[in-house]
Amino acid sequence: MKIGIATWHYSPNYGGLLQAYALQEIIKRLGYSPEFVNYRPDLNTSRKRFIRKLKDFYMMLFRPGIYSNRQLMYNFISENFSLGKLYYDYNDLCTEADKIYDVGICGSDQIWSNNTGSVNPFYYLDFLDESKRISYAPSIGYNKIPDNLVKDFKKYVNKIRFLSIREEKGAEIIKEITGRDAEVVLDPSLLLDNTEWLDEIKNKKPVSPNEDYILLYILGDNEEQVEYAKQFSRTTGLKLIAIETKYGKVKDLELISGDPFDFVELINNARYILTDSFHGLAFSINLEKQFVVFKRFRDDEEICQNSRIYNLLEKTNLEDRLISPNQSVSFLNDNRIDYNLVRPLLKEERKKSIEFLSSSIKAVIDN
Repeated sequence: MKIGIATWHYSPNYGGLLQAYALQEIIKRLGYSPEFVNYRPDLNTSRKRFIRKLKDFYMMLFRPGIYSNRQLMYNFISENFSLGKLYYDYNDLCTEADKIYDVGICGSDQIWSNNTGSVNPFYYLDFLDESKRISYAPSIGYNKIPDNLVKDFKKYVNKIRFLSIREEKGAEIIKEITGRDAEVVLDPSLLLDNTEWLDEIKNKKPVSPNEDYILLYILGDNEEQVEYAKQFSRTTGLKLIAIETKYGKVKDLELISGDPFDFVELINNARYILTDSFHGLAFSINLEKQFVVFKRFRDDEEICQNSRIYNLLEKTNLEDRLISPNQSVSFLNDNRIDYNLVRPLLKEERKKSIEFLSSSIKAVIDN
């Protein structure tokens, strides 16, 4: 049975690629054959391909760290992802998809954020027969659907047979707009436990320092958060390293390049993690690290995406790990996480989430 996954499978982002990889691997372990539906409208004209090359050239000249990371991520995709036939045209995909895929799954990541200003039917599996559609942990990301998109959002969500979402806020939005109940499930990266992730990276050449270190992984542009990390480094005497990101201004720190498996290794080997990233948080919890998480957005911002972080912290009873840069730098040392309390909570959520995925796939196939 072939299962098509519709997600951001070609975005050079650690969390995005790791959640995609995890969903692929979980579906394999359930006994099915997954592949990513390889729809790439961003490359459907020579002009778009030329613009992409110009952007890469700019990155190579002015942001070599970002450029290096992107190349490593693209290599990761080619080596680890099962990719379907390449489609540039959506109509061509719609014509052929039902002959190829027995089941379709859309998720995870913020594929329902509609951040382009329109609702993209691809991420709601509109290219497949309605009886084959499952959503697994897509994220809306924001606190509301723009008024001008509500009608289309409702139409496409109502055509999904088995419906789940990644955050409670997303479930509330869906209930309000469609009247339907969406199962709240874990991000796919949390469906693999820590031993399974460590098994994935065991043959990798290490990129992390040989000494104890603090890892800073922030996607926002917040100098106060960087300064907090520096103060914590001075207080503990531990080396501070960072993963360079598109927006984070951390040029005066040691920056590490790596592919998504290197990202897992860097988190696993760190003494402490400071992050504003959802997947930085998810892997810190899953690998049982001492961490704090910062807000990347103000709660009153229109583009606020904090709800996904709040939701995961609530599920694991770790709400106190959300701090501001004004917090004492002794917080991490004074307030250590007892993972004996967290582990069973995550295990139960993992079990429920895999059961939803497994039973949904089976129901579609039986039908």
